[in-house]
Amino acid sequence: MFTKKHFINIFSAAFLLFIGALFVFKYSVRYGGLFVLPPVLFITVGILLLFFIDKKSEAYNTAFSAKQLLPVLGFLLLVTVSMAFIPQSTRVGRFPAVLEWLSNFQQGIFPYGTKANPSGFPFLFFLASPFYLIGDAGYLEVFGLFLFLILLIKSVKTKKEYYVKMLLLLFLPTTFYELAVRSELFTNTVLIISLFFLAEQKLNEQKKTISFFVLALMFGFFLSTRLIAFLWLAMFLLFFFRNNLKNGAVFLAISLSVFLLSLLPFYLWNAEIFLNKGPFAVQTIYLPKWIFFIFPFFVLYIGWMIADFQELLFASGVLTFLLVSISMMITIGDVGISEAIFNSRFDISYYALSVPFFILALKEYKVDLFLGKVFIS
Repeated sequence: MFTKKHFINIFSAAFLLFIGALFVFKYSVRYGGLFVLPPVLFITVGILLLFFIDKKSEAYNTAFSAKQLLPVLGFLLLVTVSMAFIPQSTRVGRFPAVLEWLSNFQQGIFPYGTKANPSGFPFLFFLASPFYLIGDAGYLEVFGLFLFLILLIKSVKTKKEYYVKMLLLLFLPTTFYELAVRSELFTNTVLIISLFFLAEQKLNEQKKTISFFVLALMFGFFLSTRLIAFLWLAMFLLFFFRNNLKNGAVFLAISLSVFLLSLLPFYLWNAEIFLNKGPFAVQTIYLPKWIFFIFPFFVLYIGWMIADFQELLFASGVLTFLLVSISMMITIGDVGISEAIFNSRFDISYYALSVPFFILALKEYKVDLFLGKVFIS
């Protein structure tokens, strides 16, 4: 899986190890005063484990057994139980923002422009509302992890793929950080990717079936989570509708209409606060204005060049990673690395948005001289 011919696998693993090392770097300095050693050790151990699996697991072995799922079920059970014991003090700003938004909305108070500065679009909070009503909105993250494990299990074709993906999921500190602080970033990405998987199975770009309209509606609702979801929708449209741009335009129109309708009640409720202190105002401050003019050309070019579903996942992960990195570099340039990273002037947890893409992009495949990638059926 990690030869020089497996370009996507090598870079996906490299991005994931970088993200993990960045977390290790930040918190080893904050709590242990160590600098280089912990992240270097993390990357070294990660590389060794990946190559151990790559060399020791039989290539293209597709024989699975129920025993392989037992650790997954055990892990989910442990996570679900442990959530009740995570202290309130470990939770960062996004979780209080969710609680405040839902509490204010429930009381009939306009939920934006408040002290917690909620940045998500409305549907993000509505997704958390069932868990909020049963006592802990943080269980949205447990649901996201559960959904991701379903996607992971359904996407793997060989034992080696399974071991590599599970290793990275459990090895990365982002997995446990997201659960510990009740951050919904990982879950947000997983929900969009689940639509990718549904589209791959159900969508026919040549026909406007029920699945076509249902998926367009669902994408519209999930656009109403975070602004970055528009990047992922653009990649999806360019990949799935390259042979029928007319149907792609109809799909986009339906999704955008649902998105705008989800915002309309809040705009009518308090237009001034919604525009000046709402999700558009908060989410766009993290990137320079030139990004919003230049980046669409990269999305258009890369989206048009995508050849298969693996490349769709990988390209979406790379573009997300680049946007977060640009934002981090700008913050470091403004306030310095110490303030940006160690004092959290920049929130490195935004890298978690790209993690599900990179893990699911890992595939075991042959590289043929004439056919290129040949996936295991």
